[in-house]
Amino acid sequence: MNPDAFASDTICFGALWAMGLATLSLSAVRGRQHALPPSGPAAAAHLTLVARLPQPATSGLEEILSELKRRGPSHHCYPTNTIHVTIRNFDSMKDVDRPQLLAQLRHCVGSHRPFSLRARGLGVSPNSVFVQLFPDDRALWDLRRKLSLLSPDSRTRQRATDSRPFRDLLFRRLAFANLIRFSGPVSLPFIHEIARHRTTGFGSFCVEALELVQTDRLFSADGTTTIDRMALGR
Repeated sequence: MNPDAFASDTICFGALWAMGLATLSLSAVRGRQHALPPSGPAAAAHLTLVARLPQPATSGLEEILSELKRRGPSHHCYPTNTIHVTIRNFDSMKDVDRPQLLAQLRHCVGSHRPFSLRARGLGVSPNSVFVQLFPDDRALWDLRRKLSLLSPDSRTRQRATDSRPFRDLLFRRLAFANLIRFSGPVSLPFIHEIARHRTTGFGSFCVEALELVQTDRLFSADGTTTIDRMALGR
């Protein structure tokens, strides 16, 4: 693992933790009720390239997720076979020629080598719990950069991205996989349980294939359609 990249990502995840913890602690004190986003076929509005975490990588999370589910039964836990990392979102390209987009993606993905991710520590956002992922090298970032150039309006979208809130910009540059979406109240004991695993290691895994999916924000079974599965090159 590149030590400089690991240190940089650790700092960014630390900033997100501080912001997320402050927001959640305040919502717990105020008794805020969180609501899940819509799911199902009618809410499948997102065109996204993802990598699912393999079973060995998710098995280490199951015990922790079971304990969090016990402490917060109202929250939505992602089934382990749906836990994924978003490689690139293509919502802005939903109206482009689909066969052309698929051809571009297959070429881009097929010409890029597999890459490894290390799962270490839980993090929080205002609406979710996620596992932090650390790339072993620059392969993921190089792939994301190539994918960002597929759209003819990439410069316009880059300017729009640069104007987004700081928290959103941090999330866009990091790799992570959502584990839980909040529903109902988030209690302080629940937050403390998450904090116990800020640096817990869950092992590493190699990403060898990506999926282009049409999905909702919960990656639900009835709201997710796999359009294509693409193997990374060797």
